[in-house]
Amino acid sequence: MQYNKFYTAMLLAVGIFAYNPAAILASTPSHSNKTIFLQQGSTHRIVETFISGYVKDSFGKAIENATVTIVGSNIQTSTDIDGFYKLEIGQNRDVHVEVTVVGYVTQRVLLKDNELYKDFQLKIDDRVIEAISVKGQTENQRRVHEIKRSGFNVSVIDMNQYANQTANVNQILRTAPGVTFREDGGLGSNFVFRINGLAAKIYIDGVPMDDFGSSMSLNNIPVNLVDRIEIYKGVVPAFLGSDALGGAVNIITKQRNRHFLDFSYSYGSFNTHQSSLVGMYTNPKNKLSIRTNAFYNYSDNNYKMYTEKEYGVVFEKVVNNKFVPIDEVKRFKDRYYSAMGQVEVGLRDKSWADQFFVGLTYSANNKENQLGATINTVYGGNWRESTYIMPTISYKKQNFIVDRLYADIYANYGYDVSRVRDTASFNYEWGGAPIPNTTGQAPNEPVHIRYNTNSLLGRLNFNYDFDESRNQSLNLNYNVNTNDRQSYDIILNNNTSGLPSDMVRHIVGLAWQSQWLDKRLVNNIAVKYYGLDTYKQEDQRVFGEYDEVLSGDIVSQSKYFGYQGYSLASRYRIFKDGGVKFSAERAYNMPSMNALYGDGQNYLANWDIKPERSDNLNGGFYYNTFLNDDHFINFDISGFYRLAQDYINVRVVADNERDKYQYYNIPGVKLYGGDIELRYGYKDMITASLNGSYDKAIDNQQYTDDTNQQQSITYGYQIPNRPWTYGNLDLGFAQNDWFEKGSRTQITWNTQYTKWFYLSDSHLGSLASKNYIPTQLVHSLIVSYSWNRNRYNISGEVRNLLDERAYDNFRLQRPGRAFYMKFRISLL
Repeated sequence: MQYNKFYTAMLLAVGIFAYNPAAILASTPSHSNKTIFLQQGSTHRIVETFISGYVKDSFGKAIENATVTIVGSNIQTSTDIDGFYKLEIGQNRDVHVEVTVVGYVTQRVLLKDNELYKDFQLKIDDRVIEAISVKGQTENQRRVHEIKRSGFNVSVIDMNQYANQTANVNQILRTAPGVTFREDGGLGSNFVFRINGLAAKIYIDGVPMDDFGSSMSLNNIPVNLVDRIEIYKGVVPAFLGSDALGGAVNIITKQRNRHFLDFSYSYGSFNTHQSSLVGMYTNPKNKLSIRTNAFYNYSDNNYKMYTEKEYGVVFEKVVNNKFVPIDEVKRFKDRYYSAMGQVEVGLRDKSWADQFFVGLTYSANNKENQLGATINTVYGGNWRESTYIMPTISYKKQNFIVDRLYADIYANYGYDVSRVRDTASFNYEWGGAPIPNTTGQAPNEPVHIRYNTNSLLGRLNFNYDFDESRNQSLNLNYNVNTNDRQSYDIILNNNTSGLPSDMVRHIVGLAWQSQWLDKRLVNNIAVKYYGLDTYKQEDQRVFGEYDEVLSGDIVSQSKYFGYQGYSLASRYRIFKDGGVKFSAERAYNMPSMNALYGDGQNYLANWDIKPERSDNLNGGFYYNTFLNDDHFINFDISGFYRLAQDYINVRVVADNERDKYQYYNIPGVKLYGGDIELRYGYKDMITASLNGSYDKAIDNQQYTDDTNQQQSITYGYQIPNRPWTYGNLDLGFAQNDWFEKGSRTQITWNTQYTKWFYLSDSHLGSLASKNYIPTQLVHSLIVSYSWNRNRYNISGEVRNLLDERAYDNFRLQRPGRAFYMKFRISLL
């Protein structure tokens, strides 16, 4: 059923383009047809002739906004974000084509009348240092340039290089230095995401991902939907407008000014299916645009897990009414699927708006819950499902009301219906059967709870440049986000259904960015206000045998938190290729809905949890250089020191004999560490990167009482159950035109390393008796082949090649060796 619903939606999305197939074909490079013909009776008439191709640098990176001109004419165009261009030359003839762009050496070539496709690789012009033309920049180019020249400690991942991999966004993101991504299991599982040890926020096109419903998650967003990922460590720009504490990730989805369509499908181990669709059509006359995104994920997640006594991992099966240890087990009730479809309709390049779009997003997911927080409780009939609908409106305009004022206005409304069910009367054993009831114990009560959540997000972002060179800029950002949840116990009503749990979050940021000393020094100073208003109703009544109220009442509770934060981020370019960065801030992280109110399944509520505060210092040195036209070297090293109060962490607690998670505060934590990254590139053939991170968290609360008399037994010791030394190695080789002209073959090797760490306080009790997560070295291999100028792509991937026992959380094993195949078609 779920397959049919999704693929019907995918076909509808494709149908958006079907009514004008000529527009797609006309914008698609082809080997066989340079001239398009229209038939009128028996007469063929030449309508138009195109030449097209890509403009890239020596290392294969697309060059946006390069000018491509037919010499001796006024025929010219600009490359888009992919470096793609297309020119109509009118008739078959020899032409000289010239490509120019600031910062690169101009290139001119002669194309014969039978040449319809030409790629350009431009060499960097060493005489031009950070030259840039502000006028005529695309929005994407403007944003990338802002990132590069800012004082923030930020790195950018170009996701187009991973477009042929079967990976989700999380698998690419977890290879970045300083990033930890810990999952409970396979596709669609719960996860904890941190940057340099602190909770980080996730955004999609500047909008908090929490506002996209539970189907949108880092571990199920396909790479094909994403252009780039911006990773901010420490201080986060005010324009993101949220309570990001340790950093933030901003996922930028694919958006084009031209027609395009990208579809992919992959199949792999554990009956895993993943498909995605992204496309856009713009009417060249009236600038009416339609863009769509869709994806579908499905997996049985029925991978094997293994007993390893030395790590405290022991699985048991019931044999003759006794629990007997067994060597291996297989997950049997852990299925997951999710689907999302989004359509936006709007206008571009109007006098009153650069972009104006209205959209509608629909998503749904279903997750069977095999385990709680540990392997001790095995579920056989526990699952969660949800449906989510979200209308949106967005408006963007340069020179809004006055010159050099940029406006970005966005709003959405979300309605989510989630159901948590547990239909199993008894717990299960790892053989897949219910545990025999030999004690006369009453069966488990069935559970069916429905959560209705209404959410609203409003965002205003204004940026004013005081001069054309943007030496002085002022940014004002305001975000308001409301969540109103009602829970309904479908089975045990007792007139308690519909009790609300509300949260309203206000974030106001004002930032001033300035450039000095011929743009060698860049400063960004910001102040923020954080407001959190929470409210809930709690049923404290006691009912009798006939549902009569014996005592108690429905009690209302509310809390408000208000804080001020501030930050400074600076970058100083010491020489052309290198410089230093420094940032400092006081920032806050507000509790989430799940932290305050639980999720009804694996997370328990904690009404007493407090916002987390941290005073952060970050510093670093970077060096990027080109060794002639063929070699590129990048070196980045950074360090951080943080003092956190009411540090929000996750622990395992027992609830009704079942292990659950719960967020809680650690009064004081000191964090320090750093990361280092080396990258090398040879032309567009060889890439290599190596990074390592050290991330230590120490309990910094000396006393457990207000009189400072009772010293904490954990003071000065490392916080348990968190990785603290980890790294990644990536090696890539690529070759163009290996088997045929217009093809590209790529081979990529990835290794992820995590040093062992204790699950509990290492200084309490005997070290020999402590459970810990072992050192892990996980290897993956990806081979991909593209032909017909990247229109058709096929790839194969082996994850966890050596079948390493991999763990993230509380002895919960991740999947072992797995195989995947992917096919992708891209029409430009």
